[in-house]
Amino acid sequence: MNTDQPYLFIDIDDKNIIFSVIKYDEKMNYKIINSHRVDSAGVVNGKIFDIEKSTQIIKNCLNEIEEKVNHLFTNAIIIINPDKINCINVCGYKKLNGSQVSKEDVTYILNDSKKIIALNEDKSSLVHLFNSSFSIDSDNLENLPLGLFGEFYNQNMTFLLIDENTLKNIKSLLKNCGINSERIVLKHFVEGINLLQNKNIDKNFTIIRISNERSSLAVFKNKSYVYSEEFNFGLNLLINDISKLCSLKSDEAKTILSELNFDEDIILNENNILDKKYFINSPYRKIKLKLVYDIIEARLDELFEIFYKKNTNLIYFKKTNKNIYFYIDSLEMLKNIKFILKKKQTSDLQIIFNEPYGEKLISASLGAAELIGKGWEKEAIPITQSKKSIFARLFSTIFN
Repeated sequence: MNTDQPYLFIDIDDKNIIFSVIKYDEKMNYKIINSHRVDSAGVVNGKIFDIEKSTQIIKNCLNEIEEKVNHLFTNAIIIINPDKINCINVCGYKKLNGSQVSKEDVTYILNDSKKIIALNEDKSSLVHLFNSSFSIDSDNLENLPLGLFGEFYNQNMTFLLIDENTLKNIKSLLKNCGINSERIVLKHFVEGINLLQNKNIDKNFTIIRISNERSSLAVFKNKSYVYSEEFNFGLNLLINDISKLCSLKSDEAKTILSELNFDEDIILNENNILDKKYFINSPYRKIKLKLVYDIIEARLDELFEIFYKKNTNLIYFKKTNKNIYFYIDSLEMLKNIKFILKKKQTSDLQIIFNEPYGEKLISASLGAAELIGKGWEKEAIPITQSKKSIFARLFSTIFN
């Protein structure tokens, strides 16, 4: 990497587009020299729906940033949060018969896995590939066991792919702005890197992000991003419940969820009622605050069960994964959601709220900066490729 020039990172999400300008030193340590946030437009559920609006926003911000840092950007590292990530775990093996694990053995397993993915995912583009785990003769190992002797070698890999058209639209947007995508990375992955770099946490954890109309979870095992799941609902369910069960308009329900400050007094005191100020377009009625709290708690209980507690897809991961990081994409609603969900914490389950506000808005960019500068030990492919070239290149960096 060139240490005498800045690098541009663009985090494209439904709510915000965040620009970060980062410089590296000789040791690939980085520092932020400029950051800028703007409200997103034309992006819905991680997809580009209005390319003209998004183009204009990015162009305007680029002009402002380039003037401030006195540099013309033609490339950028792009962080995306698509509504669907295809996560495929593949297990490959090689009989060693007492010989050493060699680079050729690993290449054989990778090539065999490539064939499987190529046959089944011809309309997807590979974004990340992780070496999830290794074992020789049932002994689990932390790192690639080149040179070790054994009878049977097993390697687990995780392929993360996105819809090809989603990738094409993002690249088309960037082309309109005169920017080439130097690399495209998934938001959950780089947020996970930032957590691992800045917090004293276990290498196994789950990230749950709840947005307005969608939610998602990402599972990290031994620092590898190994499972992803998306849900087509989010904070809107809480608003709809309050609106329906209290006979209020949606905007009134949203204001209540944003402005009320639940505490133990509200829970215990049955006589507290909802203030008249919340009845903007609905006739006033005496509604107990305890009822509103119970409605929110019931829905959050259900969501927590769907996301984690009763999610059968996580049975294997929950054996070693006891840390949950919640991202709530609403600062106004965070305090009440945090108050209720904290009650779900047990001695063997750690719930942490990583609030994506203020300086933490750029947490994904910081994780991406670490990835681009130093790479990630569990990632086998560091460059996004289209489907035409996924299987045309050798996985050259796996041995680094």
